Amino acid sequence: MYEFHPYFTNDGSVGLYSSCANDIYHSATGALTEAYEKFVYPVNFEKLLTKDKIKILDICYGIGYNTKSVLNFILQNFILQNNYAPIYTDNVNRVKYNAATDTDNIFSKISITTVDNDKILYFLSPFIKTGNKNIKNQKIDFDYEKIYKFLQQDQKVKKLKINKIVNFAILEKIIEKSPEIFETEQFSKILYNKSYTDFFSSDIKALFKFYQSERLNNTSNLYKPLNLHNIYYKYISNRYKKQLKTYKLQDFNFEYKNMDARKMILKDSNLYNLIFLDAFTPTKSPCLWSVEFFKQLFAHLQDDGVLLTYSTSAAVRGAMIEAGFCIGNIYNERLEKFTGTIASKNSNTIKYQLSEFDFGLLKTKAGIPYRDKNLNAENEAIITARNFEVKNSDKISSSMYIKNSKTL
Repeated sequence: MYEFHPYFTNDGSVGLYSSCANDIYHSATGALTEAYEKFVYPVNFEKLLTKDKIKILDICYGIGYNTKSVLNFILQNFILQNNYAPIYTDNVNRVKYNAATDTDNIFSKISITTVDNDKILYFLSPFIKTGNKNIKNQKIDFDYEKIYKFLQQDQKVKKLKINKIVNFAILEKIIEKSPEIFETEQFSKILYNKSYTDFFSSDIKALFKFYQSERLNNTSNLYKPLNLHNIYYKYISNRYKKQLKTYKLQDFNFEYKNMDARKMILKDSNLYNLIFLDAFTPTKSPCLWSVEFFKQLFAHLQDDGVLLTYSTSAAVRGAMIEAGFCIGNIYNERLEKFTGTIASKNSNTIKYQLSEFDFGLLKTKAGIPYRDKNLNAENEAIITARNFEVKNSDKISSSMYIKNSKTL
């Protein structure tokens, strides 16, 4: 039986709990906040948007926060804001590109490839609610002390919200590329389960129901994509009529790969400007944190591109360096500390370099990476092999290294 365990994080966005791993997928502080702080804010979008083509790889799409945050950030900061910064598309002639008026050149040049092995979450992604204010009295259908600890704290986290237009656009892409959404029973059971009503947007559900009725009435061509643009214009709201004509968010290209990311990357021929690595914790899912996987990501990254991840694990960073990456820290302004890792082929793209202490830690046993020679090993085998390497290593332990560093 498929398990779906949602809860509201402190920024009003939905987080998920995994009973198999007895762990959370998202920060209880704020699922959407985490996406912004680790996969959006570190990116220089003013520079990125000058490119003719922008390719993004979102590994472990889940319920889509990273992809939606990027689209939402561009929409809010380069389309809807009056005080936008000018974008230059021609570095020689310095021809100004006005992101607020010439929108065809923004979303139409963005291609996002996502990969995940959970298609139910993929189908649910555009329905997920953000900006919810009633999180204090929520009922959680599982027992996990870490979540309660975070939710009981009075954390001053800004309530972020994904513009509905972003979710409408993604829903259209899903229906266009995966019309089997209409026949997926597990997805329907969750979407229409009254226990989960608070976690899904009523507007997006209303539109999907309209899609379903239109599809039933169109029995001659069940899998023909419907025109979301016209349906929304006529059926949902008058609020965005002008905006829909103006910024054409739906022009972005969106591909979803329902498969093991290791297999996907071996078949892929794209070079990406941004790679988001948001896989489950390395200690439980090391298959996407190995030296060999990072070598593939290195080969699929543009020379001036960056890879972003929430992980600061010494084993992960050790694997990145062995794969050829230059690495640095992601600085979190809200928390005033480093909370992630940025990797690139070019050290000049790294704003916050690792400290001497950080590099020293990578030379300890903690920095011994996970290995997956043929990119097909089971997680348990990868963990066992690393444990054996750590046990038989002559390297100093991380605890001893830290203790010695304090005495210097």
